Amino acid sequence: MFEHLDIDLVIHDLVDGNSKYIEEYLKIYQDLFPQYVRYVPVMRQRAEAQVDGSAFENWHQWFLVAGGKPVGIIGFIYNRQRNVGLLMDFAIYPDARKIRVDGKTPFSQFILNLSMQQLIADARESKFTAPVCFAAEVEYPALVKKYEEYGYVRFPVEYFEPPYTPELEKVGDKIQELSSVDYKKLHIGAFQIPGHPFNLSDPQTIKTVLFAFLEDHYQLPSNHWLIQKVVHEIPV
Repeated sequence: MFEHLDIDLVIHDLVDGNSKYIEEYLKIYQDLFPQYVRYVPVMRQRAEAQVDGSAFENWHQWFLVAGGKPVGIIGFIYNRQRNVGLLMDFAIYPDARKIRVDGKTPFSQFILNLSMQQLIADARESKFTAPVCFAAEVEYPALVKKYEEYGYVRFPVEYFEPPYTPELEKVGDKIQELSSVDYKKLHIGAFQIPGHPFNLSDPQTIKTVLFAFLEDHYQLPSNHWLIQKVVHEIPV
């Protein structure tokens, strides 16, 4: 509970054996991300399994409850190897998007800011001051525009989202079907971490984000066509 807010907000982080609200989390996910339901078994496993402290991806699956009602979810990663945050899933029910925290801050922006505070805490556990940035793949131009109001900077590369991750391959039972799913064209960019600005136009920052997604999360080989393509498109 956040006592200083003008709303009652409770966050349940559904990882490391904390699976009490995982079905409620998955309901929101399936309601608002029906095109990605293939990842549901992975999310359930993340909630039920004990965290491997040596893994370079530290997951958070936040189930958001405001005023006693489920209002949204946000799933994000702190990549210990590259010191960068990755926003994977962010869904707020339409009615909750109208909430203004303390009368001014949009609820979605407030949750993004809270997740970045969590990433700072994660970075400090790994002996960094703060993450380089909080990166996100974004499908829709309208959402890019909204995120830009919150400080999102789009990277100047043509980016495609791989159809599935090795994590899904381990728990899914329809990988043969997924092999025919095409790469999806998305925008990619990042938010500044409040109080810890990095140059998001710096080629090394862009490369760090691209490798965190493509090499670490999707586990594509370094000679994969997509990695080769985007690396060559980074402005020098």
